[in-house]
This record gives sequence, structure tokens and C-alpha cells, in this order.
Amino acid sequence: MTGDQTNNLFGIGFILLACVTITISALLIRTIGKDLGSFQVVLIRCSFSLLYILILNARLGPALFKSPRPGLLVIRSFILSIIVLGNFYAFVHLPLVQVTALQFTKPLFLVILAALFLSEKVRWPRIIATLCGFIGILIILRPGIDTNSVQLIALTAALSMAVIAVITKKMTKDHSTTTMVFYGNLFIVLLCIGPAIAYWQTPTLYQFALIAALGLSAYIGQVCMVQAYRYGEATIVTPFEYVRLIFIALAGFLIFAEIPDQWTIIGALIISGSTLYIALREAKKRRQLQKI
Repeated sequence: MTGDQTNNLFGIGFILLACVTITISALLIRTIGKDLGSFQVVLIRCSFSLLYILILNARLGPALFKSPRPGLLVIRSFILSIIVLGNFYAFVHLPLVQVTALQFTKPLFLVILAALFLSEKVRWPRIIATLCGFIGILIILRPGIDTNSVQLIALTAALSMAVIAVITKKMTKDHSTTTMVFYGNLFIVLLCIGPAIAYWQTPTLYQFALIAALGLSAYIGQVCMVQAYRYGEATIVTPFEYVRLIFIALAGFLIFAEIPDQWTIIGALIISGSTLYIALREAKKRRQLQKI
């Protein structure tokens, strides 16, 4: 077995582990969200994250808090709060498969944002794939027939994920990842503290344990996602990311007796196909540029 094959196997292993841990996170959110408010749980989770960041990065000293563009950092942190709170609320109130399918629309929004703000050329194959993806969204949402506000919240979170990706790409030139993560969590804590106190319910030890597990699973999921693309080729690894739809569907059925309706399944397949095509096309284009 060659080195490239070994690395791709590691990449596949990490992406599958990421799918498992992200699925666990969704299940924990649904379980915790039944009894505790979204603002309260997110407040506790992000407070723990701040503590971890300060302890693990104490060696950075004042450099951790420095930002050459504080205005843009605040904007990024605000968008991050929309993503975190929106996804949390959606996983509590919508079928798990539906939320996951809508999360996969991020690349569709990225195509539009990259063309508008990064001056990237978008050719017809990507345009057609993007249009197909939005048709998938319409099939899931069924505007005027069965759309509800929570679906729009989930879609707004997906759009925000694309926006924050563009902003982060610009900010990585003069900001450390740790600084962005620190201020993102700090902003969310400040945003949530008022509503959380107003509707505070003291968590039991069991609920605290679930929130701690949620923080851990979310962290492991992020690490595994990064490691997957560090080891494996994007064209090999990316298709396995969509296994998460299968995992979340099985978990939702076994634990919460959720059965996705036909429209969600059809829409999810269309969204997955179009975003997978976009991802593989971009990976192929990057590989060709590297050869030049």
C-alpha cells in the first residue's frame, strides 16, 4: 500500500469519526434542549470553551486578545452566534435529517458569495449545480405549503456558515485561529447571558454532564474534520462526509422514532448531489493549479 493510499485511509477514518461525533452532538442537543433553554445551554457550553481556551493558551499572554481589525472581528463573532444558536434551536425543533440536509447547503451559498465578494469566476457547471441545490432546498421547505419559521432559522444558519467562511478567509491573514475562537465564544456568552438569566433553570448534575459531553463531542468533531482533510485528498474524503446523513437518519429513528418524509429525502439527495459535485470540482481545480 502506497503512502498516498495510507493517508487517504486515515482521512476517511477521521471523516467517519467526525460524522459519528457530530451525530452524537445533534442527539445531545435534542436531549438537552427538551428541558433547558437554548440560550442557557449555549451560555454554559461557550463559558466552558472560554475557560479551556484561556488555560490551554495561557502562554500567548496579551497576544491572545490583540486584533488589528476589531470591527470585523465583532461582525464575525455576531455571525457565529447566529450559527450556534440557530443550529441548536433547529436541532431541538426540527427532524434531525432535515436540519443536517439544510446544513449541507453551505457550499451553495459559498458559490454565490465567492462570486460577489471574492471576484471568483463561476462557470456554468457550478451555476447549474447550485441551481439544482436550491431546488432541493425548495423541495424540503415547500414554500407556501409546509414551511415554518424554524426551517428558515436553519437555512439562515447555513447561509451564515458560508458568510463566516468568507470572512474567516480574509481574517486568517492577520488573526490567529485561537483569537477568533476566543472572541467568538466571548461574544456568544455576552449575548446569551441576559436571556439565560431571565429564563434560568438550574441544570441537574446529569444535564451538566450532557452539556460537558456536548462540548467534548463538538470539539472532537472539529478536530477530526480538520485532520481528515489534512491527511486525505479532498476528492477522496469529501464523499464520505455525506455519510453523516445516514448516521443521523439511523440515530433519529432508533432514539427518537423519527422517519423523514419523502420530500426531505428527495431534497436531501438533490442537495447532497449538487454540493458534492461542487466540492469535487473545486478539489480537482485546486489539484490542477498545484501542478502548474
